[in-house]
Amino acid sequence: MKKGDMVVGVWRGFSEDPVLATRAMVDLAGAKLLRGFNPEYMKYERDLEELKKIHPDVHNLAKGTAVLFATAFSVFCVAAYLMAAF
Repeated sequence: MKKGDMVVGVWRGFSEDPVLATRAMVDLAGAKLLRGFNPEYMKYERDLEELKKIHPDVHNLAKGTAVLFATAFSVFCVAAYLMAAF
């Protein structure tokens, strides 16, 4: 599978269920960030296991959602900068 197909597949998965994709992104980030110093990360890992039953490729879905949100935020910031500059 080519990388371009993976990106399109992830964004297609986001368009089908954006709530699931956002939840996967938050759970993955919470599990990774809190693992070192907070036992609360177990909640995120349990939620990720539930999401894997629904969507087996949950890690790529979470990463693709993060890229989509970062791109949208960047476009918003550029538009706001351009509006303020003129």
